This record gives sequence, structure tokens and C-alpha cells, in this order.
Amino acid sequence: MNETIASDELGLTAEAPAELRYTRRIEDLPSPKGQPFAGNALQLSGRQMHQKFTAWVGEFGPMFRLQVFGHTIVIVSDAATAHGVMRERPDGFRRNGGLKQVMNELHIGGVFTAEGAAWRKQRKLVMSGLNAEVIRNFFPKMVTLTERMLERWKVALAEGRTVDLRRDLKAMALDTIVGIAMGHDIDAVNQDGDPLQRDIDNIFQRLGNRTTAAFPYWRYFKLPVDRAAERSFADIEKRVVEFIRHTRERMEQQREQQRKPANMLEAMIAASEDPESEFTDEELVANAILSVIGGEDTTANSIAWMLCLLAQNPAAAAALAAEVDQVLGAAPLPREWEQLKAFSYLEAAHSETQRLKAVAPYLGLTANADCVVADTFIPKNTAIIVATAGEGRDEAQFPGHERFRPERWIAELRNPDEEDPSRKLFPFGGGARLCPGRFLALTEIRVVVAMIMRNFELEPDPKAPPAKELLNFFMAPSSVPVRLKLRVPPAGEVR
Repeated sequence: MNETIASDELGLTAEAPAELRYTRRIEDLPSPKGQPFAGNALQLSGRQMHQKFTAWVGEFGPMFRLQVFGHTIVIVSDAATAHGVMRERPDGFRRNGGLKQVMNELHIGGVFTAEGAAWRKQRKLVMSGLNAEVIRNFFPKMVTLTERMLERWKVALAEGRTVDLRRDLKAMALDTIVGIAMGHDIDAVNQDGDPLQRDIDNIFQRLGNRTTAAFPYWRYFKLPVDRAAERSFADIEKRVVEFIRHTRERMEQQREQQRKPANMLEAMIAASEDPESEFTDEELVANAILSVIGGEDTTANSIAWMLCLLAQNPAAAAALAAEVDQVLGAAPLPREWEQLKAFSYLEAAHSETQRLKAVAPYLGLTANADCVVADTFIPKNTAIIVATAGEGRDEAQFPGHERFRPERWIAELRNPDEEDPSRKLFPFGGGARLCPGRFLALTEIRVVVAMIMRNFELEPDPKAPPAKELLNFFMAPSSVPVRLKLRVPPAGEVR
């Protein structure tokens, strides 16, 4: 396969196949053996589907094909080809139709499933609420939310109780996304059984099950779990609509908020009320819901996986703690925006976590026209799945690829014979459809992980079940088998 892809080779046109330059067709690609009629479909069902993809990449190489009930799917994992495909979105490739249908059935599409002019309009709306100014304005509140979780953990340890990291990280992520997206403080960290978190978990459970199901039974009959998911969405929608109503009322009384929005919802409302914007209330509600649902799981899972890997690799944990101590001094967590730029080892640890435990391991696309990808003719409407971990498990690209080694991401620390890996992974996607929440996620990860490493030691919890990879639309750990131990002396005391 070509290691570098010329831009004109990935250009999509309506030309006939004979006018495109290529040397092979899809049927020339290797393929795992399937079953009559179903093809590879039954091998892909279940919550470990992503692991099957990874195994096939190792067996069949960076580009191969699958058959699912008569439909062909092309899998791409090498970085050059994947970057080329993502650069061509949204004109050359659109979101996978099956995923769009499932998300729209659950009423959580928004900008994620929109295409063409609708996507461009909604993307502008969402980005107005997730730009650097809005996130920087929200930073003091993020610090407050993180301090609240720190105090909860200190009290729990002082009382001899175990910290439920999986639960608390999800609650913290929910507090953050509702805070920046809706401008409301729901304090999910201290509210056991928060209904919004329960409803979001319910939606993700259905989303994960439906996207990995071999047969879409719910389009023909509904089980109790499907009706429960519909009730969960209705409850989420009701709460979000209430947030929007309260915010609009407050903004009418305080016009300054239209000029300097303090959160995503204020920015989106201000943008939607521009007479030339053409944003509808339905688009505002849909994207507000999408931001809450999508923003909770990804960040919590990323931090959870990072803590698991750090607990298993004490040398890396010690190096990260040393960096955090140097940046923060006696402070228990980052309180200055500029401090976030100094966490180079933390950023490397996050990149290494995404290499080994990508929370969004695959991206499903569909070709809008006949095209050539990696010297292979791809007919219009062919499904393509891009591995966002790229070549992350390729021994040739990442020597010692099974090891968690953040140093490989830092130029001064990696081995002289190692290449810069920064363009070999794309956990937030790429091209024009780069994840709009990327900056928010990276900010929250730095604040929360810095707080944890400044105040606690990480120990593997031998009594907890091991962390298994579960694909619930995003890839989550089944547990977080990590124990927190308060550092002595704790942050803020003289050492």
C-alpha cells in the first residue's frame, strides 16, 4: 500500500472508474473468512467489536475488506491514508448511514450526524460555544468543580471509605459539561443517583447495543429497555429545554451576556438570535443535548484509562507527579490558565493513553462519489471504517508498542531512532470535522489529572475486577481498579 497519499488521489469526483488512476479494486483486498449470507456480521456483534478490528489489522494489514449481509466495508488503519480520508470530509465522505440512523432514532444527532449545508450551519453554532474564549471564561468554574471532587475524596479517605473513581469521574465530567454547556451547577459529584447521569448512561447503553447489533430488532418491536431509553431521552430533553428557557430569561435581563457569553449555551443562544443565522430552536435543543451526552463519557473514560495505566506503571506515575509538583508548587491543583501549558509529560501520558486505549477507536464514513484511496478504487456509497488509533499498535511504528511509555511523545526523551508520533494517531478525528469539544476535553483532563497526581498516589486495587474494554459507542473501562492514597504531606503543606 502507498505510504503517502497524494491529495489528487484522494480527490473525489463523479468521473467514471476508468478515468481514475488505481491499480486494484476492493475485491483485491484481503478479507477474513465469513459465513454464508451474514458474512462477517456475527463476528462484529457485541461490546468487544473494536478488539476484533484490531486483531484483523494485525492479521490482514492496514487496509482490508469485510462483508456484512451483502454490504462491503473497507477498513483503513495506516495514518497517511486515514488522514487523507478525513481531510476530504465533509465533501468527499459523509458519516456512516447506519450510525446516523441509530443516533437519529435516539434523537441525539445534531451536528454529529448533519451533512452538507446543515452541518456547516450547525458546526458554526456549536463552535461559537466551544471556542477558546468561552472555555477560558469557564476555567475558574472548572477549578471550583475539581476542588469539590478533591474535598469529597479527602473526606472519603479520612473516613476509611473507598473512592469510586469510575462513578466520580463520570459525575465530574457531567458537572463540567452541564456547567459549560448549560451554565448550571447540578453537583452530580455529591448527588448519588443523579437522574441526568442515569438517563445519559441509559442512552449510551442503547446506543452501544444498537450500533453493535447484528439485527435492528427495535425497528420492528420494542423491548422494555428500548422504551426506557425513550423515557430517558424525554427526561433529558425536558431538562435541557428548561436550562435553555432559564438562560434566555437571564440573558434578556443581562444584555452583557450576549456580548461576553460565559458558557456554550449563552454563546449558542446569542448566535441563534442573530437574524441572519437561520438557526432554529430545534437545532439549538438538539446540539445542546448532544453536547451534554457526548461530553460526559469521552472525558471520563480518557481519565479513567490514564489512571489505570499510570497505576500499572509507577515510574511514569512518579515522573508525572514530579512535573505536577514543579508546575503547581504548594497549590493542590492548577488555578492559573497559563499553568496548563506547562504539563508536557501529562499531555504525553494522555497521548500514550489514547494510543493504547482510544475511547473512540473507529470512525465510520461513506464515500460520496467514486474515488481512489491508497491506490484502490472505492465506488460511491462504499462504507469505510477508519481506525483512529492509526498505527498505534504497529511495532514498526511504535517499538515496544505494548508498553505504556509517555516518553515516546516528548522529543527530548524519546529514543534517537524513533520518529515523531504526533501524526500517527487522531483520537479527535481530523479535517474540517475535527471534534469541536477537543479543547474543552484537553483542558479538563489537564486540570483533573494534575489535581489527582498532586494530591494522591495511585495503587492497583487487587480486590477490584480488572478493567475490560467495553464498546458503548465510546470505549469505556468496565471498572477502574485503582486505589487512591493521600500523599504525605498533602499538597498545600510545607514539605
